[in-house]
Amino acid sequence: MNSNFNISLFLLAAIACLSEGCCPERFMQVGDRCYYYNSDRVDWHDARNACNRLGAHLVSIHNWDDSREVFDLWKSLADESHTNDRTYWIGLHDLQTENFFQWSDGTRMDYSLWYPGEPNNAEGEDCVAPYNHGSNDFDRQKWHDHGCELRKPYFCRRSA
Repeated sequence: MNSNFNISLFLLAAIACLSEGCCPERFMQVGDRCYYYNSDRVDWHDARNACNRLGAHLVSIHNWDDSREVFDLWKSLADESHTNDRTYWIGLHDLQTENFFQWSDGTRMDYSLWYPGEPNNAEGEDCVAPYNHGSNDFDRQKWHDHGCELRKPYFCRRSA
């Protein structure tokens, strides 16, 4: 009887997965989205390529809810006491045309959350990450342009 119960649970999970969508291994599901966080520090290009190999993209943020969802996930996963882990790559960049920012997943930039004075392109900064400075979570989510060669953890996202 116990094995029938286990098989029933497995089938129920499989049916739910098929009807609602499932995330691949190592991804975390939030609603109909799958997130992958990697704490290894890599440059923006390597982060983008790693996400693409996983069938995902660096996260794009199109509204406040997207920003809060990603930031809350990051807070639950990162060790904020390590200054190198205080931020993470997102998919925003202006690599093709200076000051024309676009998302690496091809979606249009329809929302922004820049830190005051950003983007400033100091020393050719073309890739974006949350700045993670301030006294509250709203301020800590604001964006800062960085040199793409800097090494940071990153977030990937795909549909379930």
